[in-house]
Order: sequence, then C-alpha cells, then structure tokens
Amino acid sequence: MGASGAGIEWSNSMITISLATGIGLMLVVGFGILFVRMRKIRKESRDTLAQRYNPGEIVCHDNFAHYFGMEPLKGKQVRGKGVLVLTEKELYFLRLLPRMELSIPVKRIKRCTTPTNYLGKTIHKPLLKIEFNDEEGKLLSVAWHIRNLSSFENALKLQRKKYRPKKRK
Repeated sequence: MGASGAGIEWSNSMITISLATGIGLMLVVGFGILFVRMRKIRKESRDTLAQRYNPGEIVCHDNFAHYFGMEPLKGKQVRGKGVLVLTEKELYFLRLLPRMELSIPVKRIKRCTTPTNYLGKTIHKPLLKIEFNDEEGKLLSVAWHIRNLSSFENALKLQRKKYRPKKRK
C-alpha cells in the first residue's frame, strides 16, 4: 500500500457509510426545522394581518413580495420576502425575516413607477416603486418585486384617486 491510498476500498468502508448517513440525517433534520420555522413565521404573519384588517378591507395583496429596500437607507438594509397589502387607506408591508413592518398612508403616496432596478439591484423584471412623503414631509421611496404588478398598480391608482383634490371648473 502506497501513499496513493490505492489499497483502501472507500466505497465499502464503514467510515464512508457512517459519514454519508450522518450528513443525510443532518440535512433531513435541518430541512425539517426550517419547514417548521417557516410555517410558524407564516402563521404569525397571517395572525398579524387578521388583527390589523377586516376581510373586506384588503383591496389587493401579494403574499410573496420581494422587498428591495428604502431609498434613504441605501445599502444598510436587508432585502427579503413578505406580504404586501393594499387597503383603501394604506399600503402595508410585513417582511418575514428579519421581521419588519412598513405602513404608507395612500394619501401620502406621490408617485408609482415600475423600474427594473432599485438602489443598484435588479432582477431584470419590473418592480413596484412607490414615492411618498413621510410624517415630516420628506420624500422617500421604496420598491418591491410582486407577482401581478399590473393589477396592483391599477388598484393603487384607483385608491389614490380618492385622495386627490377635485379640480374646479
């Protein structure tokens, strides 16, 4: 037997079998824990939404919205998936991990656009970008990738019309 290890049958070795079994078991347990944790997080988000809104209040929603961040924070923030909800009065986002809530009153929304990148990040698909005024009047923006962008954009335009002052003749 030389330094090449040619005399060892690794395919039949108990060490190899034990190692493969251990790795497989760790993967199964890890995915199981991840699955249970994600179910708990989803349930918590459904409970939060149920406490916040009555069933008829939600105009449009996306359960898998991908948050791209908010402009004043630039690169100092975590992107992530969550639930984006539009009601008559607010646009609300609940990021799942790490948990974050963002509420934008519809009457403060100034513009809605659909760029393909935001804060230097892109997935080469249109995003929902919202420009709005915060409580102090400062213009901020935020963006998400959502599944049905056109229906969300149309619903948002309809809700915004309710808050625009009527033009006098």
